[in-house]
Amino acid sequence: MPSATPPQSKPGLIFADLLGSLARVLDGAARRSITAQLMAEGDSGDVLAALRRGMRAHTFATDASPVSLRRIVDTLDARTRKEGLHVLHGWDYRTHKRPDDIAPVLLLDYCTRLGVPEPRIRESVELLLDQYWTALLALIAVRAWDDGDPNANLDRISQLVRSVNGPDGSGNPVVDDAESLLMLAVAYYHPEEQAYDELLAKVWTLDAAHRLRVALPAAAILGSHLRWGLRFMYQKDVGRMRDDNIVDYPWVLFALSTLMHEYERMQASGEQTAARERVVEALFDGLSADPWAFTGKAPAFLSAHEAVHAELRSALGRQRDHLLEEFGRVAPTTKTYSPLGLGCNFLSNAAVATAAIALEDEARYPSLNALFTRAPSGEPAPGPAERYARRLMQYAAEPARLGAGGAPLIVYDPYDSVHYYNTVVRTLKELK
Repeated sequence: MPSATPPQSKPGLIFADLLGSLARVLDGAARRSITAQLMAEGDSGDVLAALRRGMRAHTFATDASPVSLRRIVDTLDARTRKEGLHVLHGWDYRTHKRPDDIAPVLLLDYCTRLGVPEPRIRESVELLLDQYWTALLALIAVRAWDDGDPNANLDRISQLVRSVNGPDGSGNPVVDDAESLLMLAVAYYHPEEQAYDELLAKVWTLDAAHRLRVALPAAAILGSHLRWGLRFMYQKDVGRMRDDNIVDYPWVLFALSTLMHEYERMQASGEQTAARERVVEALFDGLSADPWAFTGKAPAFLSAHEAVHAELRSALGRQRDHLLEEFGRVAPTTKTYSPLGLGCNFLSNAAVATAAIALEDEARYPSLNALFTRAPSGEPAPGPAERYARRLMQYAAEPARLGAGGAPLIVYDPYDSVHYYNTVVRTLKELK
């Protein structure tokens, strides 16, 4: 597997201290105090204006002294930008540049334009603050290699994610853990493409357990991204999709290689668990858009990863019959939810859409991780994940939100899941 020398510790911020500072801010009492101080500003317009100022300054009033995160944010953001990643800022496709404000502020502005009824202002503040805390944790997840043990750092970040998702927040979680958050952090366009490779080199240095925790959401997220592109951008032309997504394929290869290692370990030990089924399903997600890239000769753009590709292809060949049998047990139907039917341009689009529909519907939705797994056997249809996916598609299909060429940025089609299943099975059967 690829290797990378762990980065040297950076001066100024010790990661353990940084996480401790965030833990104190995300403590229930501190969060309740921040919300209370914002609610004391007056009507909904005043409250949202104060929240906007706080987000932009990374400083919030509490019952005691103000909480200021500016030094933490500015330091980590500067390091991350230097490496080519802009975690807090998206990309404006209309102006072809990054917006001045961070994504949580833009989401707040959007919600303000939609209008927030006075009776729902507190719920809105809690939801928008959760989006802000999640964005900060995404930035911190990318910096997990700066100081100390990155595996332990990711575990601490997962604890903080659980704090954000806890009872003192909005009840609308974004993701479940640090590894999913890491993928969300880079799940949009970055012109500095070498940054993807540099981050992946760091991910390869994680221990086996944490590589697996990254691989599971990575396979689902990248599979969804490529399937969306294949359908809407490339008119089913796999060659065009490859040419336009060269930076994604090493990540898919990482995910599939990691998942196959875990699958072979489970099979050798005779482990029959829900975790094994989850690995099998994630393998399918990762292969779904372009199985030929991993069952045939390595494409030229994967030449730097030829050894990993060869090992993966060999493992797929060794395990082909077992995999086909196991894939049959998780085969999708048009009647039940499967992540193979979900296509999303970038996962960040789904994160924004979830916040918007939660405010619009006065409802609580599960985290994005719920979209990565098929409906449990016997669950009445449509289950929570399918209702969630269809609501996201409904939101994305509204005329004002359609992307280039009139394509919705989020789709769910159960017939697509069956199509991709058949494609992967047919391709594996042809593997020699």
